[in-house]
Formats: sequence, structure tokens, C-alpha cells
Amino acid sequence: MSNKIIFNADDFGISLGVNQAIVKAYNEGVLNSASLMVNQKYAKDAVKLHKDMPNLALGLHVNLTNEYSTAKAEDIFLLVDKNGKFKNGFLKLFLLSMLRPRKFKQQAKIEIEAQIQKAIKMGVNLSHIDSHRHVHMIPAVFDIFKEMMAKYGIKKTRVMNENLFMTLKTNKNKSYLFDGGLVKYGLLLLFSMINSYKSKTYFYTMLYTCKLSKDKFESVHIPKGYDAVEVMIHPSVTMTDKSHKEDIFDENVISDWRLKELETLTDKSILNNFVFNAEYPFLWGIYKKIESWWFKLNQKVRFVLVGGFNTVFAYMVFALLFALIGMPYLWALIVQYFITINVSVLTMRYYVFKSEGDFWSEFCKAWSVYIFMFVFNSLALSFLVEICRLNELVAQALYLVVSTILTYILHKYFSFMRKN
Repeated sequence: MSNKIIFNADDFGISLGVNQAIVKAYNEGVLNSASLMVNQKYAKDAVKLHKDMPNLALGLHVNLTNEYSTAKAEDIFLLVDKNGKFKNGFLKLFLLSMLRPRKFKQQAKIEIEAQIQKAIKMGVNLSHIDSHRHVHMIPAVFDIFKEMMAKYGIKKTRVMNENLFMTLKTNKNKSYLFDGGLVKYGLLLLFSMINSYKSKTYFYTMLYTCKLSKDKFESVHIPKGYDAVEVMIHPSVTMTDKSHKEDIFDENVISDWRLKELETLTDKSILNNFVFNAEYPFLWGIYKKIESWWFKLNQKVRFVLVGGFNTVFAYMVFALLFALIGMPYLWALIVQYFITINVSVLTMRYYVFKSEGDFWSEFCKAWSVYIFMFVFNSLALSFLVEICRLNELVAQALYLVVSTILTYILHKYFSFMRKN
């Protein structure tokens, strides 16, 4: 696959102004891809316009947050009110996926599949699938995306893999440090790591979401290993939308930035500023080389090293709480577990077993291992201290020798066991 620059316009069908902007950017600029919102007022108009843009790749922009659903309201009551209007933002959807995982996943799947089927009925050959407000990055929703992609033969989805260090190095504009862009980037990057989905398409512009003026493209470096780059952009002829305010449910649609993004798309010179196969910044480059060397090591060696780090870290926390702060040893043990257990799960999952299985399933299983180990630790520590009369720090050190071996066995054959 040759290097490819994809400029993808989101929100196709959301308003007249957006539709007009996409046509203009396609005919006069660099736009070559768009994502359709099938449950918006001007979706049919967008599909008609697409017939005159044969080289515009068209995908689905799944919407779970704004206006009305495609599926019946009674079938997706967690997502919509009694009138079928979506009632949750990104954070509420994420909380629902955590608090009511089974029901949420079932109902989100109904709505997402309904939107896919509607797009197909409208005559759209879906080249990709992404989402409004990035809700597909929520792990439970991403699982549904993977299932739907396999079922309907959709080849590509959007993955948040933009390298912060690369953007820091190559672009002088640092507005994301002050406007919340960095926080959003960090959250979505975390979800992307949890989803463990690799893509050969590099994603650029998460840090500058909805604020893509020409200066954001002064130098765009795509690291080695990527065949393409996707630029997410939101153009609009805002004058049109401001004259049809009755159609606008989100003030962002009539933001002046949307017109600036249209201007950016019509400047073909920005294509000259993309550099493929770029070297990573110095420190990140060193990390990547170390990571490459690391995974050549035997798994047992990796476990000993990572386990050793986690053990020392846990022991230091225990010693700090018990010896310096003065907590009773069992309370110090409880607090230490809650502080260190998540670090242990994440480092074991990636740096030892390099698992790409279902994150939450593995996370829960790993937690159950550590709960078992906590009970075992409590009993062993009490026995060694109260019966054998050993010093608390010595007793905990002796326990860790046995627990290291047992933890490896439980993680390998239970927590992160690979399915054939």
C-alpha cells in the first residue's frame, strides 16, 4: 500500500452548511473522504451529493449522543428518552458501559447496527466507520465496532495513535496545552491502549480538534510503520447554517473555526508539508528501540524483570506506609495493594504477556488473582509475624519470594491466557 494522505470530513449530513462545505472542499481542495451521519436531517441530501463525488470515500459517522436514534426507543432505553432522543454525552456513556455493561453493550449494538443497515439501504458502500464525539473509543463500544466491521466487511476504523512527542517536535502551535486538547488526547489514547487495536493509518489532529487552521500543517511527520495518515476535519459554510438556526442543535456547527477549516481544505499547498517514514524524536526513539529489544527477551525473563520492579515498588510502598507513616501492618498492606495493583496489571498485561485480548475481562481476572494473593498474603504475614515472631518487614520479604512464582502461573494460565 502506497503512502496516502486522507482528509476526512466528519458530520456529513448534519446541516446544509456542512454539506455545502464538503462539496466545495472536494471540488476545489484536498478533501477525499467523509463520514455520514445517517440519523441527521440532511443525510439524504448528503447521499445525493455524494453521487457527484465518485472519488470521495464515504463511511459511517456513528452517532450515540445527539438528536434521535435509528432504532426503536423501547429497545435502547439506556441511550434515549421516551421520544427516542439521545440523552447521554461521552462520559455518561462510558459510565453506563462500566455500571451496566451487559445492557449497555446490547443496546449500543442494536443502535450501531441499525445505523449501518440504514446507510447500506441508502446505497452507501461503507469504506470506514468512526463516530461522533469519539464514542467508539469507549472500550465496550469499540468491541461492537470490531464485531460490526467483521460482519459487514468494513475495512477501517479510526484509531487514536497520534504521537504527542512527534507533534511537539514538528509543530510550533501549542494551543492544545491550554484549551483542553491535551486532556482529551490523553483520555482517548488511554482508551486506545485498552482497545489494543493496531492500524497502519496514523491519526493526526486529535490535539487540534475543530481548530485546524493552516498553521497546524506547517510540518506533519508520520512515523515509520504507517502506510497512510488520516486528518479529521469539520468544515462548514457557517453563513448558511447561521441563516438556518432552526436546524442547529449544537453551537459548534456554526463556530467560525468551521469556516477556517474549510479554508484549510481548499489550500492544496498543505499536501507538501506531510513527511512519511519520519524518525521519532530522540527520547521516544530510544524508548521504541528499548521496547523492540525488550520483546525479544523470553517471557519468563520479562516476567522476572517486570515482577521484580512491581515487587520492589509494592514493598517500598508497604515500607513507607508501615515504617514511616506508622500504619498497622495489615492496614499498610491493604492500602499498598490498592495503590500498586493497577500498575501491576497494566505492566504485566503489556510488557510481559503482550496481550491483545478483551481488556476488561483480563483486568477483572487479574484483579481476582491479586485478591486471592491478598488473602494469601494476609494469612501468611499474620502467621509469620504472630506465630513465627518474625519482623514485619522480613516476613513480607519472605512471602514475596513464594508469591512471585505463584503470580506468574496464575497470570499465564488464567488472567492473560491466549486462546487458540
